[in-house]
Amino acid sequence: MMLLALSVATVLFLLSIISHLGILGIAHSLLDRRNDLIAKLAVSLLVLLSHLFVAALFAVGFWIGIEFDLGSFDKTSTMGWMDHFYFSLINVTTLGLGDIYPTHHLRVLAGIEALTGFALISCSAQLFWKMMTNGEKE
Repeated sequence: MMLLALSVATVLFLLSIISHLGILGIAHSLLDRRNDLIAKLAVSLLVLLSHLFVAALFAVGFWIGIEFDLGSFDKTSTMGWMDHFYFSLINVTTLGLGDIYPTHHLRVLAGIEALTGFALISCSAQLFWKMMTNGEKE
């Protein structure tokens, strides 16, 4: 079961990286063409949508994990889609409120999601740094 949890987590990690870097590539090219307020707002929305998409991917991963009996959540036996997405969003941002937590092998998925979120937030921070310092003389 641990191998299945690691496999699901690895697939989700790779899908997250591919989608996030693709979206950030679009954002970088937009900033290269223009760097006005509208472009900066568009880039900010792209980054937000990318992170929300990654949280949704991992929420689906948690649902799959529950279906394959990799674990559950402590909250209730019947968590809805919004509960999975909420936990994933809190986890991918590494906020970790602790009001819902995974059990058994789903903890592996949660740990890899947090590492993924940290890496993706770092990539987003680099893009925001570029956006805020573009045009300044070094």
